[in-house]
Amino acid sequence: MDDITQKVYNHMKSLSSKHGFLPTIRQTAEQLNLEIQDVENAINKLQQLGKAVVTDIPAKSIIELVD
Repeated sequence: MDDITQKVYNHMKSLSSKHGFLPTIRQTAEQLNLEIQDVENAINKLQQLGKAVVTDIPAKSIIELVD
């Protein structure tokens, strides 16, 4: 896993444990000082690795981390 993907994963996992839900892609980008595209790419990589599941519904996506 590359550095950005690991950083995004750790951040989302930490906030999920703390708050019970994941931040949005935009919030994650802002909190980690990354571009939105970098966060989207990291989430796509997490899906490929089986670490995240993204469910797309109209006008919204739901991201779940998989342990």
